[in-house]
Amino acid sequence: MSDKQSDAADNEHEFSLIAEEQDPGLLAEFWDFLLHNKKWWLTPIILVLLLMGVLLMLSGTAAAPFIYTLW
Repeated sequence: MSDKQSDAADNEHEFSLIAEEQDPGLLAEFWDFLLHNKKWWLTPIILVLLLMGVLLMLSGTAAAPFIYTLW
């Protein structure tokens, strides 16, 4: 085998290994995005949106009277 064929075979093997890896979860991808792109200013925005979502979900439960006193 020549060097080019050997390199092509190595690249193909590496590609197939990467393709067989399990996909990371949403949180793992988001954390990786924050680390590599230095987008730390997104963290408080995401946390506030999550908190508002939790409050909205709880507003339809028996905890609603307690949540309304927060506003």
